[in-house]
Amino acid sequence: MARPRDNQRSRLYAAEWECFGWTRMQFKDFPATEKYLWKVLSNRYVQRKYQIARDIKSGLIPIKVSKGDGSRVAWARILPDKMWVSFPRKWRNDFTVIHQVAHLLTPPDVQEHGREFCRTYLHLVLVMMGREKQKQLKAAMKKHNCKYSHTHTPYKNPLTQEEKDIMLARLLRIDYERRT
Repeated sequence: MARPRDNQRSRLYAAEWECFGWTRMQFKDFPATEKYLWKVLSNRYVQRKYQIARDIKSGLIPIKVSKGDGSRVAWARILPDKMWVSFPRKWRNDFTVIHQVAHLLTPPDVQEHGREFCRTYLHLVLVMMGREKQKQLKAAMKKHNCKYSHTHTPYKNPLTQEEKDIMLARLLRIDYERRT
């Protein structure tokens, strides 16, 4: 199933740049990057909140972590039989690892950098980097008009057919009163 159009990727990247600055290699070797990736996935708060993190940790969902040879940017893919993450040299730092893990934990049928992704990303930043860094990222997201909360609606559940009929009768009555 294809993902919907990614409407806020550039806004999220601008917010990340404002919060974290230029990308630089934090982990000097690839095993350190991979170790941090497993540290994020093994965190008890991440394990508690995301079933897919438990499945990756237990081995039910295989994950391939590559060095990113020949690639210019870090990326994550969710394939039918496995998950795949790549970290080229420049992108071996904590916030990029958290960003790519957020891609793995977000459902595959939503926008790549949409609301659900940003909500997951903010949670991972809180767990791994602390509340202060999360507040900075959230402020940068607000500044760049990046959406990260649930959609706002006055209804908590979908309307029942009875409620729809009541609303339709109300609209028809108002329309009839206007005409007379």
